[in-house]
Amino acid sequence: MMQTSSSFDLLSHPDRTLARHLRGCDEVSSLALQFKHITADFYAKDLLEEMRRLLVFFHDLGKGTDFFQYIILEATRREGTADFQREHQAYLDDFAASKAVAIANRLEENDRLSNHAKLGAYLVQAVFQHEDPLVSAILLRVIRRHHGYLTNFFESASKSPQIALEPVWEIPELEEQLRHFNEGPYQRILADNGLSIDLAKWPTIRDKYKGPLLVMTLRTRLHKADDLRYFFLQHFLFSLLLAADKGDMMIELTADKQEFIKPNRLLPQSLVDAYKAHWFAGKTPRPIDLLREEAYQTVAQNVATFGERSFFSLTLPTGLGKTFSAYRTAIQLQRQTHGQTGQVPRIIYCLPFTSIIDQNAQVLADMFAHHQAAGGTDLDESWLATHHYLSVPKNHYDKRELVKDEGEYLTAGWEQEVIVTTFVQLLESIFTNQNRALRKFHNLTNAVLILDEVQSIPPKYFEAVEEVFQKLALYFGTKFVFVTATQPFLFANPDNVLELTDPTLEKTKYYFDTLNRIQLNQTLLKETDYQDRKLTEWLPIIQQDIDDNADKSFLIICNTIAQSQEVFRTLRQGSRESGRVFVYLSSSILPKIRREKIAQIKRNIEADVRQVVVSTQVVEAGVDIDLDVVYRDFAPIDSLNQSAGRCNRNGVRGQGIVKLFHTGKDRFIYDATLRDLTKQVLRKYPAVIEEKDLYALNRDYAAAVRRAVVDQANTSQTLITHMKRLNLEDVSKHFKLIEEDNRSFNVFIACDAEAKSIWNTYRSCIRDLEGFARKRAIKKLTPSLLQYVTRFPKKHYEPPTDKAENFIINEPDWENYYDLETGFKIPTDDNMTVFA
Repeated sequence: MMQTSSSFDLLSHPDRTLARHLRGCDEVSSLALQFKHITADFYAKDLLEEMRRLLVFFHDLGKGTDFFQYIILEATRREGTADFQREHQAYLDDFAASKAVAIANRLEENDRLSNHAKLGAYLVQAVFQHEDPLVSAILLRVIRRHHGYLTNFFESASKSPQIALEPVWEIPELEEQLRHFNEGPYQRILADNGLSIDLAKWPTIRDKYKGPLLVMTLRTRLHKADDLRYFFLQHFLFSLLLAADKGDMMIELTADKQEFIKPNRLLPQSLVDAYKAHWFAGKTPRPIDLLREEAYQTVAQNVATFGERSFFSLTLPTGLGKTFSAYRTAIQLQRQTHGQTGQVPRIIYCLPFTSIIDQNAQVLADMFAHHQAAGGTDLDESWLATHHYLSVPKNHYDKRELVKDEGEYLTAGWEQEVIVTTFVQLLESIFTNQNRALRKFHNLTNAVLILDEVQSIPPKYFEAVEEVFQKLALYFGTKFVFVTATQPFLFANPDNVLELTDPTLEKTKYYFDTLNRIQLNQTLLKETDYQDRKLTEWLPIIQQDIDDNADKSFLIICNTIAQSQEVFRTLRQGSRESGRVFVYLSSSILPKIRREKIAQIKRNIEADVRQVVVSTQVVEAGVDIDLDVVYRDFAPIDSLNQSAGRCNRNGVRGQGIVKLFHTGKDRFIYDATLRDLTKQVLRKYPAVIEEKDLYALNRDYAAAVRRAVVDQANTSQTLITHMKRLNLEDVSKHFKLIEEDNRSFNVFIACDAEAKSIWNTYRSCIRDLEGFARKRAIKKLTPSLLQYVTRFPKKHYEPPTDKAENFIINEPDWENYYDLETGFKIPTDDNMTVFA
């Protein structure tokens, strides 16, 4: 082996040595694993600790080659600070004089020689051999793939071998890297950490992995095992290594890693109770408030009694205080679990839509603020983070001001005590092969997961999601709370889920039976035998109802943007009331303006201003507005429940009414099976369904859905099979919670001075910065940028020349295509363009 005789330190990045980087990775991953609860049903923690250390000190072994050192030394000359360059000037000069020319010429012939992951993936086998060869192979795979995504285990989708070494080019390349490996400096790094490596074992390793026999043996063993444990082991180790690698790079070089990677802290037991007492102080309780409090206390009692269970449901009618009960449940479970395991669970609250996350998180933020204002010192608002594509990481954690990428590391990696996020972020960190999504997977261990409106998960994934959740509970002690206004039907056996309002379900039914706030009126559907009718047939009916009820506010929920725009224009133009306020909402409205519109609607409600709100389904889940009459285009029953939740929530204005109609546009939005089942169930009920009957209706629907899931389990079974066989590319391909929409462009609307300033900053980042600096600056700017981004449908919009492939298009003449009040100007003859 060709070695340097110098004592120079190998470099890892333009600002740190390789020894420094590996120590940082070791510190981050050691702390992270230390705070994890691992059950005996997974793998022994001492085995995981051994594998963790080997991942850390072998994942960058290939950086010890002259090929990588040439690349990083050149980067150091360009990007390194003056102090760092001076510190390592002797190495820079020595390498330039003795090796640079020859190495540069060889890299020009084959730039793959600078790749560094593969060499360590195979050489780690010299120091780790598990009795189960699949465990050893997983260690290899995690190192080999740590700079990319997880491919299928044995052979990628592009037919590239992932375990076996290709003899024509892979083996010669690895052996050339070994001939240019600086063994002395790297052995010193290993020795300083109680490790070593015998490079003389390479021929044995090479011969073991160059033939088909090992792969055939491993494949047979994997298929015979038919076990998800390997999937979770690979996910866990990959996530842990990514968290370590990113943690060392994204946390300030001089920072103490223990200030960021620390045990979760307990939330105060009285947090929710004290805030509720403050909120309702001096107010005369209404009948519904008394019912909410009864449910709240009952749930708390059942958590105290049955907290050792893993799966819970919290089923209450919309508007009966599910959010307060859910947060108190999470805090109770956090404390009970701490007493049982010694570890404090992280609380992760998941919601179906980005548009309602900030509103939900604000409830908890207000609780934090009230607790601190009352003198509480055992809580900090920086423990709470929201994570979605529009979220902005906080600029401090505890009392520390965050610099560099520390905020992004904490939030995107789910390192804070409480995370409020989306189903997409949760489930696509499990059913995925993507590097960025997997980084947070290890923080699902020992967590308390609240899934609000869990029924929004597509039924075809139910069986796969249930299987994964069961394993998270079994292996890591993760607990789940399913929050819904309908009966949860995610699990095939409902006995596995304890209902917190009442394990016998009798009191659960009582909470529905007691209410008389609304009626679900399907008279219009029955008159048309649930068939499609053109929107022009419904508009006069809706208009007449508005005109006849000047004292009521209306909400009309449509299934497509084109449909909603037509309804809004027609009703506003046809209104005979000068004082009536009209408000429009859809995903076509810029996020910044959408928030302002929701705030406007709430102000109108408080001021008793009669209004007509026209929206798509973005208004449904969790948007806390309360109107008298709701018209809802046909949708599955769980969506109808959400629509009903926007009607007479507090029961103070007589009885509200939710009227259903059918234009046929539901087929562009919703699962066909759910639509058909909804029709079947609704046909069994009278034209007017009282709120007390919604419990029975929801149970009928849940039973029908569960029967259909059994009949349509192919998607889940396919996913489970791919997971057991570690075909991660296939898992990612078959799981899409939100289907990719290639029918539109992302367009930036520079509609005000703030937007123009943001765009100018974005252009400056692209023009003036390079490499990591550009990537970091754009990542930090993206949430603000996306506040002004909407979608333009491709069939109605031609981007400026040479802009069609841009991630975001800045349309200078946006006013020709876009209206700030109603969104993209869809031609009136288009009745089905874009939805949501």
